[in-house]
Amino acid sequence: MRIAGYLVAALLTAGTACGAESQVQARCAAKLAEWKTRFDEEHFSYLVAAPFILAGDGTGGQLIGYRDRTVMAAAKALKSTYFRTDPSEPVVILLFKSGESYRRLAKKWFNDDDVPHFGFFRSDNVMLMDVSTGTGTLVHELTHALIKPDFPEVPSWFNEGLASLYEQCTMSGGGIRGLANWRLPALQRAVKDGKLRPLEQMITDPRFYREDLVGLNYAQARYLMLYLQEKGLLRKYYVGFRDHKGEDSIGLEALRQIIAPQDLPSFEKEWRAWVLTLRFPEG
Repeated sequence: MRIAGYLVAALLTAGTACGAESQVQARCAAKLAEWKTRFDEEHFSYLVAAPFILAGDGTGGQLIGYRDRTVMAAAKALKSTYFRTDPSEPVVILLFKSGESYRRLAKKWFNDDDVPHFGFFRSDNVMLMDVSTGTGTLVHELTHALIKPDFPEVPSWFNEGLASLYEQCTMSGGGIRGLANWRLPALQRAVKDGKLRPLEQMITDPRFYREDLVGLNYAQARYLMLYLQEKGLLRKYYVGFRDHKGEDSIGLEALRQIIAPQDLPSFEKEWRAWVLTLRFPEG
């Protein structure tokens, strides 16, 4: 089942909507027209839910399910929690039902033969996902797509920390909450073995993706976000950091401000102790 009728609907809507919304809808229609030949060649289903274009090699019904239960639900929850600026350009979300099709079409369409295991978000606003692994990475990469227009200068450590928070999450009542996930055991081992560097070093290091620490960096940033969430401080941190980025480009001072009067060393001591109380799987 190919849902090509959504292309027509997008074009009609683009002609009747107004302002910025109309422009985004028109851009989505144009972007889908650019991709349509490739989608049809691979027998993809596709639809528009501005600012998103979803396409995949699963059924049309599955694509609608991803739209309604994951993409639009998470986007609405993330926007209401953090973001004030919506994407002005289309975000193309490619959902592959197997690792084989994910790797094959990443190579065919982007000449990329070294893709991450689960999925990734490209700088040109295209997301590729192997959804046979679940939808956690979809929400992770969606967070990247939504933070991009709202906080263009966001440093990698915060960008990846916030996005990875929602790899394992729950959505209810229009809200979204991160949960413990598979990154926990490595973080706990590093804490117990005295091999985890201080938060300040992780935050101030511009080489977030350095090969020797990238896995621990993701875990450390994620579980800092989870702790702030549990303390009711994460939204305040994001907004304060974003709105004062000119004075604090890495977010260290914004963190110190939201935990005050507690200082960073005592905060970190409590955070590390809390990390060791977590369990994954929970129970």
